[in-house]
Amino acid sequence: MAAVGGATLALPLLSGCGDSDDDTAAARGDAGGRPRRGGTLTSAFTGGGPAESLDPYSPSSPADYARNRLIYDVLFWAANGKVNPGLALSATTMEDGSSFILKLRESVVWHDGAPFGAEDVAFTLRYATSSDRQYPSELTSYIDAAKAEVRDDHTLVVPLRRPIGDPAGLLAAHQVFVLKNGTTSFKPDKVKGTGPMQVVAFAPGRSSTLRRFDDHWDGASYLDKLVVLSVNEPQARVNAVRSRQADFAAGLPYTEAAKLRSGKKSEVRKGTESERTGFGFILTSSRPPFDDPRIRRAVRLAVDRKALVDTVFLGYGETGNDLFGAGAQYYADGLEPLPRDVDRARKLLRAAGADGIEVTVRTAEIETGYNASTELFAQQMKDIGLKIRPDVVTPAEFFDAEALGAADAVTFAIYGFPLQTIYTRTATRPSLAFGDQEFKGALATAMAARQEDKRRQAWRQVQTAMHDRGNWVVWGFADTLNLARDGVHGVTGRGTAKYPYLGKAWLA
Repeated sequence: MAAVGGATLALPLLSGCGDSDDDTAAARGDAGGRPRRGGTLTSAFTGGGPAESLDPYSPSSPADYARNRLIYDVLFWAANGKVNPGLALSATTMEDGSSFILKLRESVVWHDGAPFGAEDVAFTLRYATSSDRQYPSELTSYIDAAKAEVRDDHTLVVPLRRPIGDPAGLLAAHQVFVLKNGTTSFKPDKVKGTGPMQVVAFAPGRSSTLRRFDDHWDGASYLDKLVVLSVNEPQARVNAVRSRQADFAAGLPYTEAAKLRSGKKSEVRKGTESERTGFGFILTSSRPPFDDPRIRRAVRLAVDRKALVDTVFLGYGETGNDLFGAGAQYYADGLEPLPRDVDRARKLLRAAGADGIEVTVRTAEIETGYNASTELFAQQMKDIGLKIRPDVVTPAEFFDAEALGAADAVTFAIYGFPLQTIYTRTATRPSLAFGDQEFKGALATAMAARQEDKRRQAWRQVQTAMHDRGNWVVWGFADTLNLARDGVHGVTGRGTAKYPYLGKAWLA
């Protein structure tokens, strides 16, 4: 599901560079060449209107997220199945498991020239997890930020509320954008980050202008300036690039990409396979009818994955195997999707006494294809005698907690988050959670395991349980498509092509 800043997974709760960045750029058809310094890149993203903010921990839009990735740096970031150091170099769990030691990068400065240090990180963790926030970071469940201890300028001890064997992976999963100690205002003239760009101008819901920060620890940006436009209509973003009013547009719909196939194919940039978005349905397994594993399996046997992929993605994707997170570290490759078997599904439904029952599936066009996939899913379920009533609402209405709890299933999509994020966040919502005891035990072990082999084995057990009898029906993995004019290079995903990282972009 869309994931932006403090609103990851689109749930209103919601990086050293090296080879992974190069691989991602190449996968987008961005062969590049020798980077060239200078120029202004204008980009177009879906905006959030007046609610847009320079606070990276406020519910935000794709425009917010893309902009804040340039102003601020994170502690760790995950891409291509591995965790990479950002402002933090390492996070090591203490022998007694009560806390972890965070070692920070030295020689980093803020946009005003002040040195970065452990006090900044301690402040950030307290800010992000504060109960005063509308949507406190889910790190609150794992760390006790109020008791974080600064050992020295670049060392921090962070107490744990529950066992965590891979704290670096946890911090990467939850995107910890670091704020300067004492930050109280996010007005354009007050905002200071350590990122490769600093704020020049900001008009919420319209545009923002950033300029290069020459003293960035990972090397100065090649661009002189970068403009982020908030453009909500996909066709308007396409038109902006084609008319050269913008150089890059994120979130190219499949219908628009299909139109461009016969035109300038090089303009369409496709994310890597690890950046695909999983599309599916989450069944409410805490009550009838989907508390019965026979009915859950019947649904998974009846779904026509290829028809959904062909109809919704228009060829930009592949069939799914009922597991979100393809491409993430510890993802269980080799667990194949169930082949469609309508007769067997019908027999299971009848054996469970559920033939002819009606269920609701809550959907909203949060991602292009949500509503269309729900309608097609409803048609497919008729083949086994299951009546689906789509409950179509607006994106703003979709996450109402009471309404979600009342639905029998919800349409859902998640891009390539780390497994720690995907499984713990769905587990926190009763309507999305899978209450299987073996599954829950394996998940706790996977989160707590300190040895790599044990952690990998536990994550395999988690995914095997979900694949065998879980409440996810992940029918497809969608490519992420963006649009760029000739001469735009160095655009990378750093974990998500949906909200690409422009800190290393350059213009030929």
